[in-house]
Amino acid sequence: MVRKWKKAELKQYEKLLINERERILRELEYESDQIARTQLETSGDLAAYSNHMADQGTETERRELTSQIISSRRDTLFEVNHALRKITRGNYGVCEQCEKPIPKRRLKFLPHARLCITCSNKSH
Repeated sequence: MVRKWKKAELKQYEKLLINERERILRELEYESDQIARTQLETSGDLAAYSNHMADQGTETERRELTSQIISSRRDTLFEVNHALRKITRGNYGVCEQCEKPIPKRRLKFLPHARLCITCSNKSH
């Protein structure tokens, strides 16, 4: 079932998704820079100042957490790009499981939603 959108509504969701994509890309760039900087500090001249085992453990934990954040952001970026493709194809806002329209309230909160609330709750 394809949802009929007013052009202005669809543009609004597209703008939300584009803004979300830009925000995620900025965050990914920042987090990637953080990992690169800490790896340089660990392997470079600054490493001599932080040779304590507890410091190394803390730094390793921080890098792992940052890597998890980057992975999560990449997943969200994939979902945002998928939603933008759905806008282009004309099937945005339709649940991928039950094929019913996703309520606009849900899309305002989560514009890259693939599932309606009912189907989302079933899959968890």
